[in-house]
Amino acid sequence: MSRHTTRPVKLVYSHPIKGRKNYPLDWRNHDKTFKKKVIDGEVLEKTIHSYRMWFLFLKLGLELEDQRTELVMKESVRLGNGTRTKRVTHNIRVNRLKYMEWDLDQVLELSFDDWWKDHRHLFVDQVSKVMKSTDRISSDPDQITIQFDKRRRMTDILNDLRMMNKVHNYFERQSRDKYSINGRIRPITLLNRYNCLVLKLEDELTNEEILTHENNYIRPTDERTKDGYSIQNKEKKSLHSYGEVNYGRTIFDLISGSTRSFGGKQILLSVCDGYFLRHPTKTYL
Repeated sequence: MSRHTTRPVKLVYSHPIKGRKNYPLDWRNHDKTFKKKVIDGEVLEKTIHSYRMWFLFLKLGLELEDQRTELVMKESVRLGNGTRTKRVTHNIRVNRLKYMEWDLDQVLELSFDDWWKDHRHLFVDQVSKVMKSTDRISSDPDQITIQFDKRRRMTDILNDLRMMNKVHNYFERQSRDKYSINGRIRPITLLNRYNCLVLKLEDELTNEEILTHENNYIRPTDERTKDGYSIQNKEKKSLHSYGEVNYGRTIFDLISGSTRSFGGKQILLSVCDGYFLRHPTKTYL
């Protein structure tokens, strides 16, 4: 049984995402795969990969909730003075009020792509466009129609927009704040944390096998890991006293995190509470 939960779990709908066979590649080019933010005349606040990962963490949360999972965040340890710290656990519960528009009954069994077709409107804005004389003015409260004299200079038009906004707050964000993303998205790091969490919950691979697996579940993210995690920090503090790489330290960083950098477990609990990537007030530690 995984030591990250108080009882065994069996994942049916949540699976780690395999990497391409030719990893590791030049890590500096990895994020270019995830840069697309304008899709079919609509613009996303973050890349679509961000919303895909939000969906996958939510799917995992729903699956664990169905099994009444209690997630272990910190084990009790004995201190130097003989006292023990408190064990920290959290029951997995999804805040359904936060996800009323997501059709949670569909999330478990649908793929992200199929779910996204009917729910993309929750996250996208329209790209600005020039209206035709035959176009109708939209009654959507999130859209505004403004007419300009195209003989004027661009700088003057921009000044008009700034003045209008200063007086009327036309461009103050409203409805999309409901599903905004808190924190900086690093696509490969986020994917690594998701994969690591799922694999540790499945409890079928050792730490070393997770980090060196042929399916490239954990991808290189920077200069330190550009050649893969199997040889990282061999001359630094990640070593055991016997000179072996401390794979457990890397796994801990990926799934447990800290108050400053959320690990996979913290991201999961944030998502269950209705926030991605970070909860605005909780650390769950």
